[in-house]
Amino acid sequence: MTEIFQICYLFIIFCLLIFCPINVYKPKFISNNPSVEINIAYNILLNFNVLLLLSVLPISLSAYSKIFILFYFALFVYNYLLKISFVKHKFNELNEIIIFFIFFLIIAVHIASKLNLGWDAKWFWYIKSLFYYQNQTINELSNYTFNDFHPHLGSYFWAFFRSLSINEYEYTGRLFYAFLYLISILIITSNIFKQKINNLILFSLLITITYRYDYFSGLQEVLIFSLLLVVSKLMYDLYEFKNTKNILFILLGLNSILWIKSEGIAYALIIFVVINFYPKIKIKSKIIFSIIFFLLIILKILIYKYYQIKINDQPYYLNYILNLDLNLIIYKIKNIVIFLTYSSLKNIIFFITGILIIFNFNQLKKKNYNFLIFICFILNIIFIFCAYLFRDMEITYSLKTTMDRIVFSSSGLYLLYILKFFTDRKKSKI
Repeated sequence: MTEIFQICYLFIIFCLLIFCPINVYKPKFISNNPSVEINIAYNILLNFNVLLLLSVLPISLSAYSKIFILFYFALFVYNYLLKISFVKHKFNELNEIIIFFIFFLIIAVHIASKLNLGWDAKWFWYIKSLFYYQNQTINELSNYTFNDFHPHLGSYFWAFFRSLSINEYEYTGRLFYAFLYLISILIITSNIFKQKINNLILFSLLITITYRYDYFSGLQEVLIFSLLLVVSKLMYDLYEFKNTKNILFILLGLNSILWIKSEGIAYALIIFVVINFYPKIKIKSKIIFSIIFFLLIILKILIYKYYQIKINDQPYYLNYILNLDLNLIIYKIKNIVIFLTYSSLKNIIFFITGILIIFNFNQLKKKNYNFLIFICFILNIIFIFCAYLFRDMEITYSLKTTMDRIVFSSSGLYLLYILKFFTDRKKSKI
């Protein structure tokens, strides 16, 4: 019973991060196309970057974590409970809240009952979270031998929310991963159909199809997947409604991705290129977007240098790349094709995206949303091939242990595209 109470308590804390600091029901606060899910996306990305800032400051977690949550609770009271309009919204969306909570409760109980961590989580992510949980800072984290393989933000979340739980069990920090996964899928499904019940059915179906415990065993791919879902929603909103203010929040999303995993830079660059292909964005906006994007990368490098952390200690070396012989390249490409095909067949999102791009190939000349997704998908495939082709590691072992996760995380870019494709075809037939 204590465990259930703790899960409910953490659910309330997580909800503070999607309802604050922006009042999600306030019309036209930022967006030209005001909607609750867009404002929730804004809050998620704002709070990710606030927590990122806290994670790189030389201040121990216990000094501010509870103050942070108390401040957000006060902000929630001010934004919602003191305003009568919130009561109306609350009752209108009661069904969504109940179903969302039920799914969170089921997944949280499953995570609490399994407790086994993934291999990378045991060797990298959990140990990093322990540094923060034990009131160390990024300065001490630089002493960790395997710290250079990946950034730290996901591990920081793990420690941050664990420190706010009642009994402070390890798994409580990972419950935030489940919450983010659920809310990101809710964001992209909430307006697919006019009837809310159909959206809730779709939400439930997608959870059933995509959920696996392995994704919540301390591995970071689910954070990338969820963030890409949120960013893809803003990208579609930017294309469809010309809401250039979304560019700022897309940048916040890219900045968050940069600090979660090393391959985050690849996803960020893919989105960066796609945004610069948007036909409805002015050149001036694209230039500002590009400058800020590269400044964020430079800022990360400067922070790493300040704390004496290597930028990336992955097995990629110039000498190895230059000395690759033709037979090895062919051998690697053959294995990459086999494993990518197999992983794509297992991942229905990635597989359907490829089919739809082939099916819509004649539409690419119009340079519409299909064309942008095509660019995104092709760059994604190129990244996957380059990641394994130039990696100084035994190819089959590397593919067996990581390909499924890379396909899963990158599929977050395409789920909304698939949903829009089928709903738009249905509308056109009607």
